[in-house]
Amino acid sequence: MTDGLILEGNISDINLATFLMSLYKDKETGILVIDNGTYPKALYIKEGNVVFATSKCPDDRLGESLLRSGKITIRDFLQTSKQIRPGKRMGEILVDGGILTPEEMVQGVINQLNEIIDSIFAHATGHYRLELDDFSTEDLITLSIEMPTLLHNGMKKVKSWRMCHSVVGGPEQRLRRSDELPAFFSTLDLAPDEEHLLSLTVGGMPVSSLLEASYLPQFDTYNLLWIFITLGLVKKEGATGKAAEEVKAVNFEEQIEDYNEVYFHYFTKLGGAAEETFRNAYDLLSASFPALLERQEGFYGYGRLDPDEILMCLRNMPDAEKSSAISEFLQELLYGVAFFANMKLEKAQIDEINEYVRNRSSLSAGARGA
Repeated sequence: MTDGLILEGNISDINLATFLMSLYKDKETGILVIDNGTYPKALYIKEGNVVFATSKCPDDRLGESLLRSGKITIRDFLQTSKQIRPGKRMGEILVDGGILTPEEMVQGVINQLNEIIDSIFAHATGHYRLELDDFSTEDLITLSIEMPTLLHNGMKKVKSWRMCHSVVGGPEQRLRRSDELPAFFSTLDLAPDEEHLLSLTVGGMPVSSLLEASYLPQFDTYNLLWIFITLGLVKKEGATGKAAEEVKAVNFEEQIEDYNEVYFHYFTKLGGAAEETFRNAYDLLSASFPALLERQEGFYGYGRLDPDEILMCLRNMPDAEKSSAISEFLQELLYGVAFFANMKLEKAQIDEINEYVRNRSSLSAGARGA
């Protein structure tokens, strides 16, 4: 964790679920504020897991949550709402009045937090701000659920076709279960239909076949495949067929996002020196790759390339040449970041990042340069 580092930008520029998984993998601590232009909401993340959440939306308050769940009556709600004042919260009033037991109140708060967290996953536009810094959990009723479980539960409630399709790809895209499932897999509470869908991917199968073989409605199947890919349970393969060109474009996006995770890893470790370091790498490569870097201000702003801009720039290039061009560009940029970052970081931090890069098979060439 790099205390005091602030990352911010447009939600539409990141895949929020993938972003949260990156924070989980890197065991980051900080507060992520999501503002879609109406009511800001915040996730309190400690060592990669969400432990608390807040919302400015009136309907997300404890009383409203308890009323929706049937734990209190409308009469209870109206009477206790009148008694709220500084230093006297709804939960305390409900317990003091004998309406809820302390245990019921705690469970009500936990349910409220889960509702706020679930609602955040549906945000596709707006602004995000992440401040990586420690925070106190004193006087807070905190959660004890790992990030992958929260994502699994929350993403299932998102009914956005665009979000699902942008990650999964078209019907011809082939998916295969990861050879080694992550350690957290045993903690996921998969339903039988979910386990069945995951088992279908063991030998690799196109999405179109998965849709036919799944016991679930087709949208729910796409939604689960989105979740499986985000959690690292399933990976994309190459594809053939009439939609091959579309699938190749998706694979290029995945390649760029693999490097984005490494750039973000460097960015968080560099702290206050991050923007200067990334700007130096950006300037160094500008002469060699002027077109590819022309609209990539986000690279030195928050450590991320825009895949759409890269693919748009190379749209008229044959796929074989495009693959080589993207690989060369990403690797050279990684070399540049590593070169300038090594001037700022301690040896232990450098060794940790190099190990992180080496463990990513898709970046094996980049690891030698870092």
